[in-house]
Amino acid sequence: MKDTAIDAKNQRMLELLAQGATSRIMARQMGYQEGTMRVYLHNLYRRIGVANKTEAVVWYLNRERSREDVKAVESAQRAGSGDLFGDMAVEEDLFAALGVMSQLIGPYGRIWEVAQRIEGNEVDAKALERRARARLLWRALLKGDWAYGKRAYDADAGAALVMDSPSDAVLLAALLLAGGYSLAADRLIAQLTDKRKAGRGLAPREATLLRVLRETFNSREDQALGTLHKIASEKPSAAGLKQIAMVMLFHAQKARGDGDRARQTANAVWAEAESARKHLNAMGERTLGAEVSPAAPAKSPAREKAAATR
Repeated sequence: MKDTAIDAKNQRMLELLAQGATSRIMARQMGYQEGTMRVYLHNLYRRIGVANKTEAVVWYLNRERSREDVKAVESAQRAGSGDLFGDMAVEEDLFAALGVMSQLIGPYGRIWEVAQRIEGNEVDAKALERRARARLLWRALLKGDWAYGKRAYDADAGAALVMDSPSDAVLLAALLLAGGYSLAADRLIAQLTDKRKAGRGLAPREATLLRVLRETFNSREDQALGTLHKIASEKPSAAGLKQIAMVMLFHAQKARGDGDRARQTANAVWAEAESARKHLNAMGERTLGAEVSPAAPAKSPAREKAAATR
């Protein structure tokens, strides 16, 4: 079947249709009025060449099945390529592929934690809460868990992030944009823009990244993807923002079925994590386990006492 190009919003609509969602449920999930949702559904049906919901679900399931078949063939063809990390990132997700290394990069990563301790900064409860919230968003971004972003937005429409840490709200906006929750994303970005106009909020480069992400995931234009690549490749660059751009570039390339470039970008994310590990080691921090052999069985308290009396 012909693989008609669809944007993130239409992809999300098809996913919900396949789950049996009504237009009312879809509207609530995606943040639209029910009437608006019906218009979007009508436009979707026309785009993929079907007449109703049932045909749309059949079209979507056939499309997903075809894509799985292609992925299986590509995976078999890649056997022995040696790009184990890139393959796992594309076939699973970045979070699974990175493993513990994911803790070293992203907002409030291990370098931030160590730097606070070395500088003698006291991290209060509010900062710890902010960090925990941002790390959950970062984890969802690595996993491509767009639904987590929508749940986080639904809790308070992003108000807490906008007030406490506008830079962390970039993570939430990225999740919403990639997941096709365009209305929620637009509302969040509008809040951030208003805060910036008031002299607080996003830095210019953060605002630029959000604009580029909107164009990349809504219009799927190659020019927007090129600009996102540029942000992800800039040197010098604020590491956190660059890493967000890299992860979003990976998801955009993967969504377009460009496995080769997605694997290359995944390897660039790994290089960021490896660089952070080396930086931490240079600071005297051992980031991974110190032992290189299995631990011996622990002695029972009775045996330890007996050994001490000999």
